[in-house]
Amino acid sequence: MGKRTLALAAVCVAMLIGSAGTASAQDCYIANRSAKGNEGATNSNRWVTVTVEEFTKSPDFPPGVDPTCFLDFWTGNGGPDSFTVRSDKVIGAGSSNPNLANGKGLEHIEEAFGPLIGRAIEACPATP
Repeated sequence: MGKRTLALAAVCVAMLIGSAGTASAQDCYIANRSAKGNEGATNSNRWVTVTVEEFTKSPDFPPGVDPTCFLDFWTGNGGPDSFTVRSDKVIGAGSSNPNLANGKGLEHIEEAFGPLIGRAIEACPATP
């Protein structure tokens, strides 16, 4: 399994567990990194960009949720189109960095976006 696939799986897990409160898999991203900075980070084999659209097309997307509605709700309510995440490990665990989980530095998807994930899932039931 490639690093991109593993990272996408980690993002899916992070999004599915919503606001569980603890970091899981490789769900770390840098909140204040620019798009150009994210692009530069992917020159490393340790950072990859995964999109929320990829998540809606993955087998890990929650059943019973309309993927188009989810994506529209997500982006319409301030969710980013993508995340550039570490592909090899969780970073920041046990850190005393003042920029950890403050919206400016290192963040975990489920902590930063758990409530939005939950609202998007709730707002978008699939029609039978």
